[in-house]
Amino acid sequence: MRLAIFCIVLLLAGCGRSTPQAQMIARDWRYYVANPGEIEPMQKICREWAGSGAPSEAQPAVVTGNCRAAAFAKSQIQLRK
Repeated sequence: MRLAIFCIVLLLAGCGRSTPQAQMIARDWRYYVANPGEIEPMQKICREWAGSGAPSEAQPAVVTGNCRAAAFAKSQIQLRK
């Protein structure tokens, strides 16, 4: 019985929005400081991943790294103003 419930939950969990594709190059914060126009598109991808409902361990490392780098670069740019 528990196995049946577990299987149903897994099936329902897979019926939501699909996770965004993560075919991107890993960037560091210096890239985003030098290319501030790339910050918002990256943060849009970050929001899509956050809203996808996918477990954080399923998120590719390149997405996690780029999200953190873009957020840090944005904060550094704001400090300079």
